[in-house]
Amino acid sequence: MEIVSVADLKIGMFVAEPDCAWTELPFALQGFVISTPKQVDVFQQTCRFVYIDRTRSLDEHYRAAKREFDRPLRGMPGGLGQASVAEPQARRRPGLVISEVSDQIRFRRQRFLGFLHQQDSSEYSRELSGELAYIEPRFDEFQTALQSTFQGIVAEQQIDTRHVREGLNDISGSLQRNPDALMWLLRLRRIDQYSFDHAVDVGVYLLLFGNHVGWRGQKLIELGMAGLLQDVGKSQLPAELLAKTAALDAAEQATIRSHVATSLEILYSHAQLPSDVLVTVSRHHERWDGSGYPRALRGEQIGLAAEMAGLVDSFCAMLKPKPYREAIGHQAALEELYALRGQAFSPALVEQFVQCVGLYPIGTLLELDNGEVGVVIQQNRVQRSRPRILLLLDREKAVVPGYKVLDLRAKAHQDRRVARALPADAYGLSADDYYLR
Repeated sequence: MEIVSVADLKIGMFVAEPDCAWTELPFALQGFVISTPKQVDVFQQTCRFVYIDRTRSLDEHYRAAKREFDRPLRGMPGGLGQASVAEPQARRRPGLVISEVSDQIRFRRQRFLGFLHQQDSSEYSRELSGELAYIEPRFDEFQTALQSTFQGIVAEQQIDTRHVREGLNDISGSLQRNPDALMWLLRLRRIDQYSFDHAVDVGVYLLLFGNHVGWRGQKLIELGMAGLLQDVGKSQLPAELLAKTAALDAAEQATIRSHVATSLEILYSHAQLPSDVLVTVSRHHERWDGSGYPRALRGEQIGLAAEMAGLVDSFCAMLKPKPYREAIGHQAALEELYALRGQAFSPALVEQFVQCVGLYPIGTLLELDNGEVGVVIQQNRVQRSRPRILLLLDREKAVVPGYKVLDLRAKAHQDRRVARALPADAYGLSADDYYLR
């Protein structure tokens, strides 16, 4: 940390602590990057000095952390961060590790993100590129911290969630500034274990949803923490049961449902978590009409946080393939949730979630009415059905080389329409194929 006089405070600096209480300041977050002159004015009117974290600051205010033996590398100043170095093989636990990113994949990933910045000169592109440069190395560090937490859970060790909480603060701030950046990183990361992958998805989408309904500060971070940890009890279930493709019998269903109690036992015994987090974990499988478990709670008995967690958990599960069913696309998942209004979920909550994530968010794979396939690289906030897309496959489903962009708002493409949203792996595509061309 570095002490800086408020007279020298600049946009781009990360304020970790003021010399006064955070409660004296009108900010929702405790620790964030200065982004406006008004924020500078508030600190100058209230404080004498602040503590600056250079490793989390931007542009010329950034300073890399001092490297220690076997410590993951941070992002390089002025550019997109590198993926964290994976843990040495001897210390890994199978099924709970982040895949190493090769130099070739890293180069293609950075080239694609560079393309996003250069494909037009709009303010949107500049903001997206800047936010990606800031959040990417911090997102990698967050995944490493969460990986360590999951490994501690499996080993039945005491769990330290401080680094995960710090990562959630970073992600929460990024989602408030530019949510599209995190949506890209969710699709660009390389994870090799479903439970870990799903936990990250649920945690990030819950932060996005919570921010949408007006939650800020500690309440929002606790919601994200519950999303990350609500299914940790599944680590104690038989692997063959989780991988089963046939219908479960009554005994097997009871075993699956026992993961809620197991999750609570693990978190209560090995982690120091607020009671609100534990309540959300305990109720995220309850449903609006009383059809959920373990207590068959109904309506407002469930609580808003737990119902949000259950809805997001269901949505994210639909987007990923499971042993017993294929993944479905973003639009189909929203339609399925919409059909569950008044049954599994509150109608008002479903409506809010649809507004939150949008019809075709960035990163959604689409098929046009002429058979072409592309991925959304920018939403159209006015005409949500006409986004800007990067073409991937032509009408015959042959790969389109290089970067070819179609703006469905442009007059030249007024005759094209979106036929449907696709699962992320449609037509044999993968993240490497269409995000890292």
